[in-house]
Amino acid sequence: GVHRGHQLVLASAMERAREMGGQAWVLTFDRHPLAMLSPAKCPPLLCTLEDRLHLLEGFGIDGVLVLEFTRQLAAQEPEAFVRWLCGKPHAEEGAGKGNAAKLSEIRCGQNWRFGRRAAGTPELLAQFGKVYGFRVVVVPYAEHLGLEISSTRIRYAVREGRLDDAAAMLGRPYSVRDAVIRGRGIGQTLNVATANVQPRTEVLPPNGVYAVRVTVEGGCHNGVANLGVHPTFSDVTPDHAVLETHLLGFEGDLYGKTIEVAFLGRLRDERVFESPDALARQIAEDVKAAARYF
Repeated sequence: GVHRGHQLVLASAMERAREMGGQAWVLTFDRHPLAMLSPAKCPPLLCTLEDRLHLLEGFGIDGVLVLEFTRQLAAQEPEAFVRWLCGKPHAEEGAGKGNAAKLSEIRCGQNWRFGRRAAGTPELLAQFGKVYGFRVVVVPYAEHLGLEISSTRIRYAVREGRLDDAAAMLGRPYSVRDAVIRGRGIGQTLNVATANVQPRTEVLPPNGVYAVRVTVEGGCHNGVANLGVHPTFSDVTPDHAVLETHLLGFEGDLYGKTIEVAFLGRLRDERVFESPDALARQIAEDVKAAARYF
């Protein structure tokens, strides 16, 4: 999720890199380890890999090492992993043959683990650092309401509709980012054209109507979005929730473009209306109610 705890690590790494005249890189996996080792136990992810890289780029990190998580990688002993990352220990290097892209420092959280059966701890990493020539700095936890911020807490907050808590832990409103798909054109007939997205993210707030902020092609627009299965028009019921967003004051075609929809606040439950006109009147009320979030 690149939440505030992760952001503390990123910020301190970038600050230190600038002091040293070096670069700050992030090390991450292409998937959650449990997706390979025990799929049934794998938690739902707050964002896709593509979204994660997009967020990291926005924070100004110099680069990202994306490792393919395999059973072979999972079986590596902690020191084998460090050796792969750093090259030979100092004692094995010939004079003047040091690594030009020398790893100088690793910053991580206290709960970070690496190597076979998660046997590698920050303390063990610091011991390896003395051999391989890097420092280890453990960055303190970020907290919300007196408790450590974690992806698990954020998942619960989003799914329970506690958007303020989720935003406080993420350092930004929770959002989904995906390509606009073609809908059935019903919004056009109601004079409230919508940009429709089939969210790929595994974590969504409860179905309902939300005040949102939409980012597309560098611009930001306020909007009102319905997350759900549009029950008023029951002739076609989608298998999964669809996010239908009306951008206030926007004119243009967004089909095929990638948009990011940030959830600012919940306005009401999704419900069935007796007619399209009744729905249109409610949408007008929703737009008024959303104004307090903009």
